[in-house]
Amino acid sequence: MQKDDKNILIDNLLDEALKTPPGFLLSENFAERMAEKMRRKFVWKQYIKEFFVYLATITGVFAIFIFMAFFWLEADWQKWQTFLLNNLSWIIGLNIIGLFVLFTDRVLLRFFFFRFSKHEIN
Repeated sequence: MQKDDKNILIDNLLDEALKTPPGFLLSENFAERMAEKMRRKFVWKQYIKEFFVYLATITGVFAIFIFMAFFWLEADWQKWQTFLLNNLSWIIGLNIIGLFVLFTDRVLLRFFFFRFSKHEIN
């Protein structure tokens, strides 16, 4: 590779920038605080992913049950439709409560316990 004046100038500027101290000071526990923030962010993402895995698994089990009921057990579509429409508010309410309980159990409680355990150590 050729060493021309432009490359030598850039190398000198880079050396000078890396050798001079920064014009600011970081606190003593900066690295610990940054690591804690990143750990908290990673844990939050991990709990959300786990929640969606559980939700997909439960939805898949219900889908398999419905498939088996309609195709193997020859369930009647009209009876199911009538039942679902007559009890729509109950079904929606129970699904919302179940979703809330699952989210609270898999995400919120675990995250709050994680935060509590980290604060108690410090």
